[in-house]
Amino acid sequence: MNRRNRVVCWLGLDSIKTDIFEKLLLLAPIMVWFSYYPRLDFGSSDTMYFKLTVPLVYVLVLSIIGIPRIWRGRSELMRQPAVWLVASFIVWQGISLLWTPNVLRGVLTFGISGMLGLVFVACLALVTRIKKLLPALAKLYIVTALIMACLAIAQFILGIWLSRQDTLLCAGCVADQFGFVRPNVFAIEPQFFGSMLLVPMLILVHASMSKQQSWRVWLSLGFLSTVLVLTLSRGAIFAFLAGVVVLIAVHYRQSKRIMASVATIVVGGVMALALQGTAAVMNGKYDQTFGEAVAKSLNQLSLGLIDVRQVGGRDAPESIYDAVEYPIAVQESDSEKPAYDGYVAESTDIRVNLSRLALDAWRETPFRMLAGVGLGGAGVAMAESAGHNDRREIVQNEYVEVLLERGIIGLALFLTMLGGIMYVTRRQKWVWGILAAFMVQWAFFSGYPSALHIYLTLILFVIYCYDQRSLATRS
Repeated sequence: MNRRNRVVCWLGLDSIKTDIFEKLLLLAPIMVWFSYYPRLDFGSSDTMYFKLTVPLVYVLVLSIIGIPRIWRGRSELMRQPAVWLVASFIVWQGISLLWTPNVLRGVLTFGISGMLGLVFVACLALVTRIKKLLPALAKLYIVTALIMACLAIAQFILGIWLSRQDTLLCAGCVADQFGFVRPNVFAIEPQFFGSMLLVPMLILVHASMSKQQSWRVWLSLGFLSTVLVLTLSRGAIFAFLAGVVVLIAVHYRQSKRIMASVATIVVGGVMALALQGTAAVMNGKYDQTFGEAVAKSLNQLSLGLIDVRQVGGRDAPESIYDAVEYPIAVQESDSEKPAYDGYVAESTDIRVNLSRLALDAWRETPFRMLAGVGLGGAGVAMAESAGHNDRREIVQNEYVEVLLERGIIGLALFLTMLGGIMYVTRRQKWVWGILAAFMVQWAFFSGYPSALHIYLTLILFVIYCYDQRSLATRS
């Protein structure tokens, strides 16, 4: 048996015939990791940057190929409440283009949401066939997560000596900031790389809590936990912990397995702190001890609540422009200390202030409150409300951005879709752990381009739990 056949058998695909749409769908666990690198840049306007990434092209191709499947199953699909709910949200976004102050951004955003909608409906049209692919998709996602985690470790180590251009590190990821690197691999920032780790990690947590598992599961969970903490992204880490709490509640009868899973995660976190301390010592550019590096990491992760730094140490700077974790220019310094020595409060304050500014813009008129400023118009509306010229700014909170751009109507539709996902997955409540993780993380960022993995994952979990008896399917 050759290598290809062994892989096919391991994935359980040897007895499954797949068409082109299904073959492409099997590439999803690979494509989602390349959310920022490689990319094509097409310049910018005063309200947005124009970039084309691998996942965007992938979703476009998948949606186009799915159209014939939708057409063949249109009669049955038209009777599905899920189709009408998703269509209502997308149509409402399209209607809001009539009053958006940023038409181009709105049209592009509408196009992405429309593509995702087509992918969902195409999967629903082939629900029985797609269900058979889900075990293979889960295995592929876990394997690719482990591969990317290995690349993250390489980036974490090489970033000590090589430039950020050579290692693809974002400006806020370099050792200049905390004394050790924060890996982002092929994502725009550590938060999105950490976000992509959530699903495979929570699948492993569910597996470890639900039944006896081999050493490979425990080792994989511990390794991914280490890499997640290395990102130092509180949005991704808090989201993971929220998912774990839900899974503990779901598997509450399995106390021994729960304790073993939690212990594995804790050990992974401790290993990450040890690596951060070691990397800080290895970096000869800065005068920093192992303990200082670990202390500042704990201080940052705990929002300043855990402070074991030495008394009399250097105070943290008053601000961090990299709070939103997007690539920015890092100022060079001759200091022998990294730029930050603990929790940087403004990394939280900026997000809170952006949400406050968005809500102020939303409250300006009754029409805005009901219907929003229009799809893609958040940056323009916030700039006009605050009286500044930064029209590219985003809200950094998905719920608030939906409210500002699509109004109460749009937010109600968005929350109804989340409620629909909870209803569809009610017989597989462990999926709620993944949904909870994404719901927490939506409070830390907004938008589609860097987060397509979230929507593709939710589509597949809805298919995983969808009642086949309610839909006559065609091949």
